Amino acid sequence: MDETERDLILKAREGDGAAFARLVSRYDRRILGLALDMVGDAEDARDVFQEAMLAAYRGLGKFRMESEFSTWLYRIAINRALTFRNQRRRRFAPEASEVEVADGFGPERKVLDAELRAQLDRALEELSAKERTAFVLCHRQGVKINRAAELMDCSAGTVKSYLFRGRKKVKRLLQDYMER
Repeated sequence: MDETERDLILKAREGDGAAFARLVSRYDRRILGLALDMVGDAEDARDVFQEAMLAAYRGLGKFRMESEFSTWLYRIAINRALTFRNQRRRRFAPEASEVEVADGFGPERKVLDAELRAQLDRALEELSAKERTAFVLCHRQGVKINRAAELMDCSAGTVKSYLFRGRKKVKRLLQDYMER
């Protein structure tokens, strides 16, 4: 944790909302992306993000500064996303218009990419909460296994196990789709 981050935390603890806003602005895109990958819907992801930021602001006094602020913030966001998924248990497949597709490809390619993305999202819905969390952190967020273990509060070996099982399920589900 750098000195500036520490100063911002101390100011935010004293009620400086602008300091808290500057602090979380360092991570807001990544946290929102994580929420989107975890819950699958942009509007729901924004809700999860807002709940996580509110929980972080309210709980800032409990942050002991022994770990990285980003780890603490990610953990809050993961917990909020898991709680959301457990409470709502919604099935979601994004519409083709909501899927980001690289420019420069013809319409057929864009439709195929959108279908594949939707199928991947459906496959991720079939994973357990821990398998999905590991998959999202490592494959969609680019988090290293040791960092994912820290965020998930488990060992690196356990994360590897979740990833192995998750990849196996996703592969099977995508193969079923491709064989149709």
